[in-house]
Amino acid sequence: MSLSMARCVEAVARLLDGCGPLEPVRLCVSDRDVQAEVCASGPAASVSMARLSAATGSEAAGRTDDRNGGVITADLEEDVVLVAAVDAPVRGAVPRLRATSTPAAAGLLRTLAPWTAGLNQELLSGAQLWVEDHGHGFTVRLLATAECSDDLESVAAAAGAGLEQVRTWRTDSGLDGRGSLPCGQTVHLGVVCLPDHP
Repeated sequence: MSLSMARCVEAVARLLDGCGPLEPVRLCVSDRDVQAEVCASGPAASVSMARLSAATGSEAAGRTDDRNGGVITADLEEDVVLVAAVDAPVRGAVPRLRATSTPAAAGLLRTLAPWTAGLNQELLSGAQLWVEDHGHGFTVRLLATAECSDDLESVAAAAGAGLEQVRTWRTDSGLDGRGSLPCGQTVHLGVVCLPDHP
């Protein structure tokens, strides 16, 4: 039995609480694991990766193509698996003018946890929640898939459950949409139609 996405979201929020300040982080959360990309370079990336490593009690494994802190793989509480690495700095971000913070990211995750707990895990099996820190704000996106034989509308409705003012529109790959949490945070939705298998 897989873990719920809400448990993963809460585990990452607690991890961020214990890290201290990090450079902007891009998170991809599923119902089983979390991918984290520290969007920085040089010493700033190394410091953030060292803080993540210390908070998880793991060591960063070096990569030949990455001199900014390697890759961290760690088991978090609730058996959530975290994989963290370094990615390019956020385009256009000005460090001294950063409006986001690590505590703000943890707070956002806590705001998202009750919503993700109410999502239909059957209809949204394999869905991913992306939370991106752009330095000036956060973007939240829920990506789901549907078999082409499934009803895209019902999967999109399941993705938008708990959101206000949900709007969806057709795209070449399925459906896109947007809604907002009661706190006002916008959530972008995407449902990709998978090709039918013979």
